[in-house]
Amino acid sequence: MRLRRSIMTALVLAAAGVAAVPPAAHAGAPRHPARPTNGFSPRGLWNTRLPRNVPLAPNSAAIVENIRLDKVNNYGSWAVNTDEYSTPIYTVDRHTPTQRWTFSDCLGKPELGPVIAGSLAAVPTPANLTPSKGTDGAVTIYRPDTDEYWDFWRAEQAPDGHWSACWGGRIEHYSRNPGIFTNPLGATATGLPMGAFVIRIDELRRGYIDHAVNIATVRTRANCHSWPATRDDGNTEGADIPCEGQRFRLDPAFDISTVRSPVARIIARAMQEYGLIMTDKAGALVTQAEDPRPYMLATGRPDPYPALMDPDDVVPDGVERYVILGDIPVERLQALHGRLLLELAKVLPDSSIHLDTLIITP
Repeated sequence: MRLRRSIMTALVLAAAGVAAVPPAAHAGAPRHPARPTNGFSPRGLWNTRLPRNVPLAPNSAAIVENIRLDKVNNYGSWAVNTDEYSTPIYTVDRHTPTQRWTFSDCLGKPELGPVIAGSLAAVPTPANLTPSKGTDGAVTIYRPDTDEYWDFWRAEQAPDGHWSACWGGRIEHYSRNPGIFTNPLGATATGLPMGAFVIRIDELRRGYIDHAVNIATVRTRANCHSWPATRDDGNTEGADIPCEGQRFRLDPAFDISTVRSPVARIIARAMQEYGLIMTDKAGALVTQAEDPRPYMLATGRPDPYPALMDPDDVVPDGVERYVILGDIPVERLQALHGRLLLELAKVLPDSSIHLDTLIITP
């Protein structure tokens, strides 16, 4: 009963918009806009600040230790993916030509064709559309004038200009959506829209991130997903392996001023205030930021990340994304109690969750 009371107290504060994070985290921070940068509901899970005092999973330390081991055993870094294994973000309007995309069925599951047909029927497709590098070939598209959102996995353009995708989805009225695709749609393994969590170039420039960010690691628990995830592709058995969809935060007692990079401090603050959600598995420990290539094409300027992440040019261009989070200790992450997520789903008025089918971690 005490656990439930503490959860409900924390969530009432969060739903009311009461910030319960360390005062130092807000010192000198710019004022946040009323509309979240990611465009999804301001009352949704991505855009809701975590109270300072929330219950942790009973095996939080063991889960976090497994994430730390994934870092140690896979390149030894916590990287920020930008142009590879992330997603470019395109904002379109009524002038953008639409195209009926084709379901490529790269996984050999033709029965899924009718499921995604509606999402592919009329996709606003910019002439310069360029999927992310790497085998994911991801693309994210916002159309604010109709309040529609798409993301796709393994998007490809044929020589004749026609586009196809192996999977993805469309969200209607994304500004009222909490940041969850209807199962089984969505380009990520968890059904969580990439646009909800990727870090934007403009966020790093202005000095704050107003939403939860993501984390992906090498080992995720097999056959386990936790709200807000609607599915998973976990690969490892074990009660102390993180589940996809599981929510974490950076210990609010961690002193962000010890982080040397200004950009890393911005990211660390978001990890304390809004948390991190395990959105997928990956080949290394990573967090994702938007692909810079649409910005580069639109402005004629070089990749902005080297200058943002390494303004003193300490490391060669391209290396900074692999070392930028080095001062944020993985061992100071905390796995939140699954019951918190259940209560959050009940408290948020637009969570769009069927509580009878909700899956939570301990």
